[in-house]
Amino acid sequence: MSETVTSREPLGRRFMIVWSGQLFSTIGSSLSGVGVAVYVFIETGSAAWLGVLGALASVPFLLTAPLLTLTDRFGKRSVMIWADTFAVIGPAVAFVLALTGNLELWHLAVAGFLGGVGTSFQWPAAQAAIPALVEPDVLDRANGLNQLGPAIGIVLGPVLATPLVAWWGIEAVLLVDLITFAIAVGTTLMVKFDDATDESNVADDGSWSALWAWLRTDGRPLIVLLAVMASVNFFMAFFNVSLLVLATELGGVARAGLVLGTGGAAMILGSLVSARRGVGPDRIGTFSRGLMVAGVGFVIASTYPSFALVIVGVVFALGSVPAVQAAVSTVYHERVPASMYGRMFGLRTSLGRALDPIGAVMSGVIVAHVAEPAMDEGGLLSGSVGAIIGTGTGRGSALTLAVVGLVVVGIGASLARSNIRQQLAADPTPADESITEVAVEVEAESACV
Repeated sequence: MSETVTSREPLGRRFMIVWSGQLFSTIGSSLSGVGVAVYVFIETGSAAWLGVLGALASVPFLLTAPLLTLTDRFGKRSVMIWADTFAVIGPAVAFVLALTGNLELWHLAVAGFLGGVGTSFQWPAAQAAIPALVEPDVLDRANGLNQLGPAIGIVLGPVLATPLVAWWGIEAVLLVDLITFAIAVGTTLMVKFDDATDESNVADDGSWSALWAWLRTDGRPLIVLLAVMASVNFFMAFFNVSLLVLATELGGVARAGLVLGTGGAAMILGSLVSARRGVGPDRIGTFSRGLMVAGVGFVIASTYPSFALVIVGVVFALGSVPAVQAAVSTVYHERVPASMYGRMFGLRTSLGRALDPIGAVMSGVIVAHVAEPAMDEGGLLSGSVGAIIGTGTGRGSALTLAVVGLVVVGIGASLARSNIRQQLAADPTPADESITEVAVEVEAESACV
């Protein structure tokens, strides 16, 4: 069996131009999101308002799902440009209102909703456009590099947003958002896309029903992958809540952000490694190993009440995320008919976003009302699990984190041993090779006769 070697060829000028614009846009959006949240909390002192802002930014991903067929009906470049332009309307109006002294909190809420609508179209289109910008043998590396923007945003957003709001007000972060959006649109306009042609002979009228029909037949393995990714996103909500409590309890409010910053740095390194080395021909193997490493990171962070150990666990957990995301995106690019890219990436995003708020609500309830009481001194689990990971304030979050970590490890291990791994490998499976060899032998014998 021949092994696919990751190409060391450059990713190409066109991809790098578009990617650089998207990089600036992602960083700007992250900085703006954190800055608006800081401003709203300073103005209101209410965490409820932060929940409203988060919900309004996420809801569009569900509301616009039926309309994502537009992403496949029009060119990916056009969708990216128009979606970015729509997304910037809210911040632009809010910026003008802030300059004139007329900005109110509900204006920022509406701006967040409009931005979410634009992003719900822009992100699937941007993902679907990658094969139109790079050669097939560097797809995995391009998908790896594509994870760099979110990683840098995690690091720079909290670091820069707070001083910008403190020194120059909300106008500063809104202006950064506008500038980075302009860069994203400008770089996209500079490049001509070679929209991928569909050579799969799959009947596709551009509807959701056509995608469902394909998923029920040739795309059946991807249904499993979608379910796994949705489950992982759900459990990541538990990770986020538990980690915040642990970091605050062990490091104090002043040092809590250090955990997320370190995790973001690990993601940056993971992105650069994936961009350099790719994810290998065994896409699902990379995906499952990444999940297992992340799960182990969850467990490490929970085993002992140590701030340093939490940081080590987060490095493991988040450092593996770029390879996981790159592997999944590459599988979609390789297996999904090109005419269905937009709907498939849109479906992936909608499923993930749908479970985010559910996971966030459930995790908060479980940590506060189930896990923490069970891990208090004299609690239900204080004499068993508590003897291993400790008892007291914050150990309920540690318990939740450990359980979720073990579940994620189990998901990764099950996927690694499943038939899906062979079905979605980049190279022919051993079974395919043996069939080919038998066919060659039969032809040779027939020729001799």
